[in-house]
Amino acid sequence: MKLSRPITLKEYIGQEKTKKSIKVSLQASKKRNDAFPHVLLHGGSGLGKTTLAYTIANEFGSKCRTFLAPTIKSPEVLEVALLKCTKGDMIFIDEVHALPKKTQESLYTAMEDGVIHYDNGVVDSIQLEPFTCITATTDLGKLTAPFRERFGFIFPLSPYSYNEIESIIKINIKKLDLKITNKALDMLGKCSRKNPRTANRLIERCYDTATIKDTRSISKEIVDETMDNLQIDHNGLTTYDLLILEALCIKFEGNPVGLKNLSLVVNIDQSAIETIYEPWLLELNLIDRTPRGRMITKKGLVYFAENDSQNS
Repeated sequence: MKLSRPITLKEYIGQEKTKKSIKVSLQASKKRNDAFPHVLLHGGSGLGKTTLAYTIANEFGSKCRTFLAPTIKSPEVLEVALLKCTKGDMIFIDEVHALPKKTQESLYTAMEDGVIHYDNGVVDSIQLEPFTCITATTDLGKLTAPFRERFGFIFPLSPYSYNEIESIIKINIKKLDLKITNKALDMLGKCSRKNPRTANRLIERCYDTATIKDTRSISKEIVDETMDNLQIDHNGLTTYDLLILEALCIKFEGNPVGLKNLSLVVNIDQSAIETIYEPWLLELNLIDRTPRGRMITKKGLVYFAENDSQNS
């Protein structure tokens, strides 16, 4: 069973300041009978950017057409969608940093001026109905400055607190008609890396374990067994996280190392290290990023040594 997304701002846990701004503009836009302002959401993977985009559209009562930027090869793809928009409709573009520069230029003209320009020897323009463009990115720096400046809102989505993650877990456990013990909730929260998507994935795998054991209750033992099967430790570290710690500790003997060399040694893509593994290792203070490169911290050395002794 796949967990459903929240569809209202009340159901959406976390990002309270962002939600407050959205609520004000939702009310103001409806009162003025205007389209909602264009929105740029940015932050790490799994923090709820897509869910928030759909929630905004739902709260505004708008149709929302969704696009994945890497699949958009020319401006015409979006132009066709924009021409179909009626007043107040929304388009959502995920991974917008992958949008070609030419398409970004075409889109920000439509966003600011409400027109699409055609140049077939003679420049012609088509007026668009007022629409809202919502975009999401994990790499804000790859967007051109003129494109970024066309958004009425630029919201950074921040990591969640353990309390917020536990609230999400409890809501989704209830959706599955399950129960969870306090110890299991605490453990699952710590393994979720303060990330809602990770939390939901782990809930689903714990549900699998519980199903096999013919129980509707998620206990600490259920979580223990599930995390052991997934090779995730009590702090949410995976085998890849531990591989990075091992390389920094043993291969590089605690000395700083550049991202490229680290990537070659652990055989993990540089972007994956930066966006998936490094943020959590930094959060736990197990590694440090210095001007000379990545290096393991004293806490990281102790952590690796304890983990290594347990597995030997």
